[in-house]
Amino acid sequence: MKTQEQVETLNGQTYPSSYGYMYPQSSQMRPCVVFDGGNRFIKWIDPSNQVKIIPSCIKEVSEYQWKRLRPDPETVLLEVDGKRYVVGKLAQDLGGEPTFQKDKCELASILALVAIEPNPGSNNVHVSKLAIALPNSLNDGDVAAVKRLENYPLTKEFKRNGEHICYTVANVEPLDETLPAFLYAQSQGFFSFPEVKNAVWDIGGGTAIARIYLPNGTLIHDAEVILPGTKTLAQQVAVEMKEVFNLDFSPNLADIMDAIQKGDCVYGTDRLDFSDIYQNACEKWVDAARAEIRSKWTQHLPQLGEVLVVGGSANLAAPICEASGDRFRIAPEPQLFNIVAMAHLAGNTNG
Repeated sequence: MKTQEQVETLNGQTYPSSYGYMYPQSSQMRPCVVFDGGNRFIKWIDPSNQVKIIPSCIKEVSEYQWKRLRPDPETVLLEVDGKRYVVGKLAQDLGGEPTFQKDKCELASILALVAIEPNPGSNNVHVSKLAIALPNSLNDGDVAAVKRLENYPLTKEFKRNGEHICYTVANVEPLDETLPAFLYAQSQGFFSFPEVKNAVWDIGGGTAIARIYLPNGTLIHDAEVILPGTKTLAQQVAVEMKEVFNLDFSPNLADIMDAIQKGDCVYGTDRLDFSDIYQNACEKWVDAARAEIRSKWTQHLPQLGEVLVVGGSANLAAPICEASGDRFRIAPEPQLFNIVAMAHLAGNTNG
């Protein structure tokens, strides 16, 4: 398995870089920009080929509040068409809207601007291809929403963290969320039996999508499994918490999901421990996932090689992985596996 170079990202955590892949940059040209506007985290690769990750949350603020904002390393500030948006950790802290409560494809025309960065020393950038991850690239409405980012040969202007940027985007390429991961895993030798069917299971905040692929990358449509992601788990936990702790309010889903992400399952300044509630919800989720996969994959399992589990909530599948005898395996750095895979796939197709 390939050794992963580690890099320091915006929030001080260590994540893999894009595995040594470099795009040829020129002063005002970026051949390919990749963007994954996930329901929990926004990920992209910057002009220096570094993976960036910030919370997926947005808040529009007034001019007066804008003047009082303080810089934050996990936040991007955008000024677009006379409006001011805070994206990331600061938006979260200010009570902004998490992407999982909205339509992330409809929000892409704003959120994707965090990835529109000129090369160092320039305020102008032409993006030949902007690759965007979608749950289903055959959904015409979602594709139309992200395609609104295309503007070439016209130019658009906005400010990113106070810097004026003039940009054009020639082509937006929607990518199914599991396809880049499959092709990258196949090319890097993650599958022990690449000559047979293999699968990718992407478990995120909104959905958990499992898809089986033939060796040439063809999706087996009738084997697609779509399950709820951690948003639904958080909703179940919130209902139980309100009853168990006799709360007179509904716990905030984003705060629950953050506590799950940290691994402590402690809520708020009262430090309510919901670990037992979460464990019970997880067990039900695992049972439902196991049943759905068995139902949809019955005829494919005898010829199926391995299932690579990716996504920010990949650890939910740990019990299934343990019971499978390594047939199901969690990818290294599963949170960022997709964005790295996108960089390689998009960069090697028409880039």
